[in-house]
Order: sequence, then structure tokens, then C-alpha cells
Amino acid sequence: MPPEPDHRTGAGNYAGVMTLALEPMSGDYFAAWNERLVVEYAREKVEAGLWPEEHALDLSRAEQAETLADGMATPGHDLFVGVVDGVVAGNLWLYTDPKQPVQSTYIYDIEILEPHRGRGLGRALLAAAEAWCAERGSASVRLNVFAPNATARALYDSAGYEPTSTHMMKRIPQA
Repeated sequence: MPPEPDHRTGAGNYAGVMTLALEPMSGDYFAAWNERLVVEYAREKVEAGLWPEEHALDLSRAEQAETLADGMATPGHDLFVGVVDGVVAGNLWLYTDPKQPVQSTYIYDIEILEPHRGRGLGRALLAAAEAWCAERGSASVRLNVFAPNATARALYDSAGYEPTSTHMMKRIPQA
């Protein structure tokens, strides 16, 4: 019988999946991940109807450059890869604002890479993020999910995340 998952650390066997470990992102990996993230974020903003397609990449690059002004060394930002059996299976970007009176950590990005999806690793990476936050005294973990991402929303719901606000939009027909 396989061992039960340790939901505190993210370690264990999830539906036959081996242990997932968090490791710091390397500089080379960061450069490639950052460019992919810029493209993906632009696509999600366009898909959600928030940015015009013709400006989305520029807007995404500018926002990313501001958010990670010092790259991997930007204060409060922690960048990881989720590793399974020595292979990178996902990415995790956490932000903890040191100026807040009650420490809370925000998940800026959590992703399981395409070839590793559908094996419970999203849940394992989320549990590992929560364990990391707990070890550092965060009182809560927050995240944003775009409305069209039903798979991620279902994962977060099943993991006990609750909506704290809802952004809504109505398109106005132009004359």
C-alpha cells in the first residue's frame, strides 16, 4: 500500500505520483520561465477581455519588469521549481510583503508543466507552497485565478480556498 500524502509538506504519493520537492529556481531556468510567463499572462489577459491583443505582450512585459524589478533578487519574491524524480515538473512564484502587519503570502504563479499534468502534481505543488508558507509564519495564502480557468478553480476550491472578492465586467457596445 502506498504511503499517505503528507498534506503539510506536499510530500507523498498522489494517485501514484512520486514525491514533489521544492527547489530554488536557477538563473537559467528563471530567464526561460520569465519569458514564457510574460507570453502566457498576456494570453490570459486577452482571453479574459482585459487587454487588447495588439498591446498585450508589451503590457505584460512592463508589468513583469515592474513586479520583478531586481529579477530573482527582488525582495519578498521566492521562485521555485517543483521537482519529481529529478525532473522539473512545475513552477511556483510566491510573494510575501514584509511590510504587512499580518504576514500573508500570495501565489503569483503556480503551474504544472504540460507533460506532467493530470497526475495530482498540482495538488502536491499547492500543498508544498502552503507548507513553505506555514514554516515562515504566513497567516494565509492568497491567489488570483482567471475566470475561464475552470481546472485551476476546481483545484483551489477542493483545497479549501475561498473567494474573497470577485471582479466583474460588462462589455459596452461601441457606437
